[in-house]
Order: sequence, then C-alpha cells, then structure tokens
Amino acid sequence: MTQALGRHGRQLTQTLARFWGWWSGQLITLLPERLRRRLLRPGQSLCIYAEQDQYRLQLQPDGHVQALADMTPAERQQLVQKATRVRLCLPASELLLTRLTLPAATAGNLDNVLRFEMDRHTPFTADQVYFGFTVAPREKHSPHIQVSLLLAPKTPVDAHLAELSALGLSPSLLCDADHAEAPSIALPVAPGGASQGAGRLKNLHGALVLIMLLLLIAVPLYHRQSRIDSLSAELEPPRQRAEQAAALKRQLDALRDSRAFLSNKRAERPPTLPLLDELTRQLPDHTWLTRLELGHDTLQIRGESANASELIGLLEGSPLFSDVRFSSPITNNPATGKDRFMITARLNEGTLP
Repeated sequence: MTQALGRHGRQLTQTLARFWGWWSGQLITLLPERLRRRLLRPGQSLCIYAEQDQYRLQLQPDGHVQALADMTPAERQQLVQKATRVRLCLPASELLLTRLTLPAATAGNLDNVLRFEMDRHTPFTADQVYFGFTVAPREKHSPHIQVSLLLAPKTPVDAHLAELSALGLSPSLLCDADHAEAPSIALPVAPGGASQGAGRLKNLHGALVLIMLLLLIAVPLYHRQSRIDSLSAELEPPRQRAEQAAALKRQLDALRDSRAFLSNKRAERPPTLPLLDELTRQLPDHTWLTRLELGHDTLQIRGESANASELIGLLEGSPLFSDVRFSSPITNNPATGKDRFMITARLNEGTLP
C-alpha cells in the first residue's frame, strides 16, 4: 500500500513538473528577447572538490578555484550566497559508476527496484551507500532500459559532510569529479541547512509563482499595447493625408460658395450697360442726369431737362421700363433755366439681355 502511494505520488509529481515546464516555457517565449535571456540565465553552482588533505572550492561556470583552508568564513559565506546549489565532487576512486540493463517495466518504480536489488548488482546493500541514477533514451520497441548508477559509500561521505558542516557548508548533491556525464546523488542535508534550503526554495517558488502571475497579466497587455502602437504608426500617414484632403475640400467648398454668392448677386442685379444705353437713346439731348440709382427691379434717375414733362412718355415707350412716374414735383433751376426732376420706373423682367 505504501509503495503504491509512493509510486502514484512520484507519477503525479512528474506530471506536474512536465506541465510546469511546458507552461513556463510558453510564457517565457512571449517575453522580449532581452528579458528572456535574463530570466533563462543559468544559476551558479558551488563545487567542493575533495582531495587528499584539503578541499578546493570553485563557483561554476566561470569562478576561480580557491583552497578552502585559505578562505575566511566571510568569504565562504559569500560564495554560498552566490550559488543556487552546493555540490560535493569526489574523485572516481571513492565512487562506483556502473551501467545496468533492466526490464522496461521497472522504469516507473526504478528507485525502489534499485534499492531492493542493490546487492545483486553491486557489492553493497542499499543501506551502505548513497546512490543516484539516470536512464538513457530508450528505443521505441525495446523491452529494456539502460541505467547509469553512481554509488558512494556512506562512511567516507558522511565524514566529508561532517567536516564541511563544521565549516558552514552543506552540499545537497554529490558528483563524480572525473566523469561529467555520471549521475548526481542527492545528499541528506543537515537540519540547519535543510531549514535554510527549504526556506530559500519556498521563497524561490513563491517568487516564481508571483513572477508568472505578473507575466500572465502583463505579457498580453504588453503585446496589445505594442500592436496598438504599431497600428497607430501605420495609420498616421493615411490620417495626415485624410486631414490634408479634408482641409483642401473645405477650401474648395468655400471658393465654390464665394463664386455662387457672386453669381447670385450678379444675377439679382440687372445689367447696367444695357440700361445706360437705353436711357441714352430715350432721353433727349437737352436732358442730362445727375444721379442714377439701380435697385433689384427699380430705377430712379435725377437730373435737369429743358422739358421734363415729356420724359415720362419717352421712357414709357421703352420696352425696358414700366410704371414710370415722377417721385417729386418738377422744380426750376434759376441758374440754368432747366427743370429739375426725379423719376422712378420699374424694370420689366425678361426684357434685359
């Protein structure tokens, strides 16, 4: 029962891990290139190399190798704070690296299978060693899997861990210093180191969840704003051309309105030259005008004549005028001996050219 629960728990953990990897990977691809490179920057590992009589520390991937004995506690603590993981690297002479061929059916419960059959494949029992393993990619129809198994006897490893713990160092992984492709072994962490590591891991998970939630909200908004800015930039030239066209249309409409206004005003007023020509022909030579007022459909003239009374009949005889009458009584100008007159006439529609 316990083994079944453990197997289902591991399967659920693996499923959630795959989903988290897929989901976070999809979100990461939506980020700008610079931010994506910053988030995907690999963490640093503090590697502790155990030699015959000393330990050497290196902050990978690009740190310098330093002897542990030459470092102060503050310098060691500074390296630990920079690292995301601490690894103990032992020489191959203190480890056992072997490769096993196992049935493919054991892949789902490989940890328990190796513990149960450790003494069949190695000179040790599961209680005597720390171990880690990796599974090589399996061919599609192959009935077997290839397992790389790395063993570390507990007695010398525990001695290393105790010595390092006294110096404030708590490795969480054990690696083969001579074979980079070998599996890593998860190590038990001291109580103080465990709580510190758990706190860091909890804080890291909380920060990652918060970052992902913020990205889930911010990334679509960022892309929408970028799309809006792009469309605005694309629409700016057509908008300017449309505004210029609208301004030209308004100017053209104003010119048309002005032209129509002048045409209407010209149409409302009778033509002047034909009227002057008609008056010149109808009025006798002893008559001259001092004032002429032309209205919409009326004409008023003022002047002097040797015989003003005959002017009404002369103008009535013209087809351009009708309702010809004196607007005021005729008076005599003593200086010239002529009659002063003021005559009003109506202009006949359709008779003017």
